[in-house]
Amino acid sequence: MALATITFWEQSFNQHGIPDTFHSYLVSVFVNHIIGRGDKIVKIVPLTLDSPKSFSERPFIVKNSTKEMAINEAFNMLKELPELNELECCINNLKTEEESPKLVSNW
Repeated sequence: MALATITFWEQSFNQHGIPDTFHSYLVSVFVNHIIGRGDKIVKIVPLTLDSPKSFSERPFIVKNSTKEMAINEAFNMLKELPELNELECCINNLKTEEESPKLVSNW
């Protein structure tokens, strides 16, 4: 699994130094062991109110990719939205785990 945030902001700021336009998304990437180790399941979740959501909020599959490629695919989908394509942006990778399945038990 991999988690990343993708943030978009405008270069104009209010009196408190906060961008006038600010949108943030959480991207989660999971390995799909059933249909293939090279396939990744990607989910984009808006984190800020009023974030553009012209894309499907359902998970989608990126075939034959790495976690980084899947995150970049999500970034490219977001960047294509008219409301976001003129804004500054950055990707922050929050967490990555090894792709081997792990056994977790609760006691």
